[in-house]
Amino acid sequence: MISLKLSKKNRRLVYVGLISYLLFLLVTLPASFLTRYILPSVDSAGVVKLKSVRGSLWTGQANNTHIGKFYLGALKWNLSSMGLLLGNINIDVDFKSDIASGNGDVSLGFGGSTSANDVEINFPAEMLQPLFAAFPISISGDFRGSINEIDYSQDKILQVDGRVVWQGAALRAPQSIELGDFLINMSPHNQGTKIKITDENQGPVKTELNIKLSGSGKYTVNGWMQARDQSQQHITEALRFIGARADSTGRFWVSYNGSLGQKNIRGQRRVR
Repeated sequence: MISLKLSKKNRRLVYVGLISYLLFLLVTLPASFLTRYILPSVDSAGVVKLKSVRGSLWTGQANNTHIGKFYLGALKWNLSSMGLLLGNINIDVDFKSDIASGNGDVSLGFGGSTSANDVEINFPAEMLQPLFAAFPISISGDFRGSINEIDYSQDKILQVDGRVVWQGAALRAPQSIELGDFLINMSPHNQGTKIKITDENQGPVKTELNIKLSGSGKYTVNGWMQARDQSQQHITEALRFIGARADSTGRFWVSYNGSLGQKNIRGQRRVR
């Protein structure tokens, strides 16, 4: 039997060599390690889909990215090693497609929670069409804005703090009508989000809508819309599709409730 005895100095060299080798393996982990092992551990539902990945675990990119029903195009990321040691995936992301772009800091917790900070977005309104499945309308325009913070936990928390402008807002069905620009302010409320939508730049439609969105995705919509120039019959007719008829001031009052993505809504078109 051969017995190897190492001096204290040599043992230290072996330990340093092993640690250096392990660090080398860790640093050179391929980008596919993120999609094969880490993402499935925090996203069991497979909401995030990254295809054609390359680079390393820490700095990589995917040529084809989907978040649920939304296509984000090419995505680049920088992964924080410290966050991973603490049980979170903290990623600085930047995405860009032919029609949309954005960036921000995203954190995916192993408990299923998701948060994002300092998010900048720019995308066409058509990308949100799946959220309007309950309404027989088609929308267009562009959304541009900044999201300070997002906190999400499936069926529990859906909090958003930010400001987005819907530029060149328009309906394309059931009839085509230009609506102008809308300011969308969002703030946390209980486990959900309060959303206030108002018209900007003296557009053709005066608007004040208040939306409450719960952590489970249920929402209520209350407010009114009014043609700024009530002689514009095509605008009045479009608003009549949303509200039954105008009150004495020409405002169309609406009240709806439902859940994001559901095919039917419950509500009433009311007159004041």
